[in-house]
Amino acid sequence: MDTRAVNNEWRCDGRLLRETEKTHSFSAKPIPAADALMKIVENTLNLATHDEPNEKESTELEELGPIIHKISCELSSNCSGSQGSLEQRTLKLLILLERYNWEAKIAIVLAGFATNFAEFFLIKEVYNTDKKTAIGLLKLKRLGQKDTGDIWETVNVLVRKVTDIGKSILVLKKIQDNLPTVSVDIIDFQSASFWVIYSVLIISSAISGDRVTTELVSTVKRIEIIYSYFSLRLKQCQDLEQEEKIKEKYGEFTRIFGARQADNMEILKLLLCCGEEEELICNSTEQEKKIKLSDLKKGTIIVLFSSLHIDAYSEEVSIIKAFYNKTITTSQYRIVWLPIGYKREEHRTTYAKVVVGKPWYHLKFESLAEQYVVLEKYSRKEWGFNEKPMPMVLHDGQVIHNDALSLIHMWGHRAFPFRTYEEDLWREYGNSMGIQFILDYVHDDFTILGNDQTPQYVCVFGGRRAKESSDAVKENGSNLQKEIEWFADLAGKLILAATGDAKINLKMGYLGDKEEAYLEKNIRTKVTENIKLSKYQGMKYVQIDQVRTKLFWSRVKSIALQLNVLKETKKLNENMEALLENTSSILQYSLESTAWVVIGRLDTNDMIFYDAEQFFKCLVHINKNIATWQAELKSDGTDFINILRRWLHNGFQCEARPPKKHCFKHIVYGDAIQTIGMKCVICYKPMKKVVLYQCCDDDQTEIA
Repeated sequence: MDTRAVNNEWRCDGRLLRETEKTHSFSAKPIPAADALMKIVENTLNLATHDEPNEKESTELEELGPIIHKISCELSSNCSGSQGSLEQRTLKLLILLERYNWEAKIAIVLAGFATNFAEFFLIKEVYNTDKKTAIGLLKLKRLGQKDTGDIWETVNVLVRKVTDIGKSILVLKKIQDNLPTVSVDIIDFQSASFWVIYSVLIISSAISGDRVTTELVSTVKRIEIIYSYFSLRLKQCQDLEQEEKIKEKYGEFTRIFGARQADNMEILKLLLCCGEEEELICNSTEQEKKIKLSDLKKGTIIVLFSSLHIDAYSEEVSIIKAFYNKTITTSQYRIVWLPIGYKREEHRTTYAKVVVGKPWYHLKFESLAEQYVVLEKYSRKEWGFNEKPMPMVLHDGQVIHNDALSLIHMWGHRAFPFRTYEEDLWREYGNSMGIQFILDYVHDDFTILGNDQTPQYVCVFGGRRAKESSDAVKENGSNLQKEIEWFADLAGKLILAATGDAKINLKMGYLGDKEEAYLEKNIRTKVTENIKLSKYQGMKYVQIDQVRTKLFWSRVKSIALQLNVLKETKKLNENMEALLENTSSILQYSLESTAWVVIGRLDTNDMIFYDAEQFFKCLVHINKNIATWQAELKSDGTDFINILRRWLHNGFQCEARPPKKHCFKHIVYGDAIQTIGMKCVICYKPMKKVVLYQCCDDDQTEIA
């Protein structure tokens, strides 16, 4: 409803406005604790739950006792029609309230009315315990008055509406005082005051027994219009107020994040909307841990932004958990979770479930302040937040990374303390990157060294031999069984090679892509049986779940991409060249659905990537000549990987890789800008101009 369309329908006319203005003093003032007074009115009229005023408000309200009592008496004595017209009686009450503001007049009259109206509720309560006394009281109060009939429903509607109008006007006046850009016409306040008091007199007359049915009905219609007007006006003003708050808060975000702060407090208080003494809780262990916000003043803090439904992003959560588990013992930092876009009460249960078992601190649900809309707005615009977990890194008042997830994903525990560029990390660790680096996040058994001095090796195989699609393999039970048995046989021959007189510790696992994942369970069963038959405790099959599998593939692609970029700038050392070759080969074999094997020693950067078919043939040859193989293993200074490489190169070199299924494909970032006239020289499809040329709309990618 347009507020301009209803003004003329309810405002007092010129004569009545002049009469109303005469009752108002130029030195009129507001009343203290007006909000608290309206709460008492609502409670008394049974329109709201009980909410007692605080000590300060109670003291301030005591000063209003005499005027409220006086208005209450005037309402009782002036409810008879013989005391003049309703207009005259309304003006008489306004004269008594001349030294109060317009919104204060409404609040005081409603308070006086509530004291009278409450008597009827008390009589009702007495009637339940002492009917004789209650009936007598009702008869005495209604002597000489006629029965008004059933008007209670209409009266209740009117009482609720005038009370809501009074509340709206109080809020409007408060917004107007605090925000100069919001203006409310003084005539609106004057007219509303007159008609609210006029309505209170109508109600008082009705419940006292006067026949005012006609006036009551017409008053309800007028009050409905006034209620609609002020409801809409309040909504408009609140929207303006919210816009100003957002603008002001956005400026505060810009100011605080635009410069380095003395410590972490200014940033954390801004983000968490709480004070330094606020408690944060961590439920990652059986024993709940608590700290105060002030404990995070110095050092490194990771603020983890996400939607409330963070568990929907299992890959990202796994990355953060794995990073935390590998770094918390040697590094001093804490993770604080900040959900964005939650709704109070509605998400209480979800919040309680999400925080359990996570390695981060969080506020109690009751302590979560209402978030400003600007937090979500600012995070999306300035930091690129898009619901997924986004770890922001703070250190001593400075934002080091807006989103460190990709850095953590690539470098794991080496990313800490986050003050080194990725190119510097490659320069620092590039010479020591081996199978541990490639298999980081896949499983701790593949990356963490044991306590003994025995060399530890890792072997992961993946892909598949069958050339049929996964659906065809599933449908053809015999092909599926052959696939399982072949991988199990490969693992068995590797176990035999590693468990001779010179035993080594070896951990194995099957790491499939989307289509190969269904094989893992059956391969695991077969390989585990082979390990039991070997009776050697140094052997172990490691189960790799689907979340970790996805992390592996995304990480291998990232490693290959970054190394390709460094290759273009000629910043690769010899070991990094080998790492690029291995990761690119893994991606290509996966793209062609071809079986592959990667094996290496955990404490070195030496590893072998090989075609699984050729690797299998080499193992067959080793098993046939096991004595010679074991003799080489026993020789001083020799290593399992070096010997295996020598045997592979002596007649079991990897055959030419299968031809590429796709044409020219590059990993690129960003959407295609446009489709241009240039076509692929192989498949003749139109090519898309991105950063490089791209062809084939398949979701698989390879490094060209």
